[in-house]
Amino acid sequence: MTNIKRFENCLEEAADLVKRGEVIGVPTDTVYGLACDASNAEAISRLYALKRRPRSKPLQAVFPSVSSLKDFDLFLPYPLDLLAEKFLPGGICPIALAGEGCPLATAEKSGGEKSQAVRVPNAPLLLKLSLLCGPLACSSANISSFPTSESAEEAASAFKEAVPLYASSSQKPARIPSTVIRSLPSAKGGIEILREGEVSSEEIYRFLSKR
Repeated sequence: MTNIKRFENCLEEAADLVKRGEVIGVPTDTVYGLACDASNAEAISRLYALKRRPRSKPLQAVFPSVSSLKDFDLFLPYPLDLLAEKFLPGGICPIALAGEGCPLATAEKSGGEKSQAVRVPNAPLLLKLSLLCGPLACSSANISSFPTSESAEEAASAFKEAVPLYASSSQKPARIPSTVIRSLPSAKGGIEILREGEVSSEEIYRFLSKR
């Protein structure tokens, strides 16, 4: 039988499971997700396997605050730092640069540079969970190429007992993913929008034009 509990009632249980290397179901401000310890390579492999997600597709990592990025040797290049100040917590996912001391197994290396897609969602309990057990590797709770789950019940229908806990929330998600952005000095506004989502490109460019 699947284990579905209110997030506010199972926060300690969720943190314990994450610290033990489990993948759990969590509500976010955009879609319902699967999460695990972003520094645990085995847990991350389990998340990929559950979703049948190609390893070529990187995972986002959830942090309790923008200021906590520096604790994991991550920084946001200009103008992502300005966008983070404006839109986080919220529905953007900037691509941070990772130093050699970054401990996250989710960080991707390309062309000699390491990077990490970061989220600080407008979801207080999820932020608290990441404060309790560190950055969370996170992805939508669905089998790759299938529709995204919008609730703990939908995720439980897809993954059943393979996931030991589905945290539920009354907070209504946006039902669209976060807007993924990277710094690109040669592009309009100094950024490239890799995926438009909850925060529109129009809103982002309007903000940058006023800086």
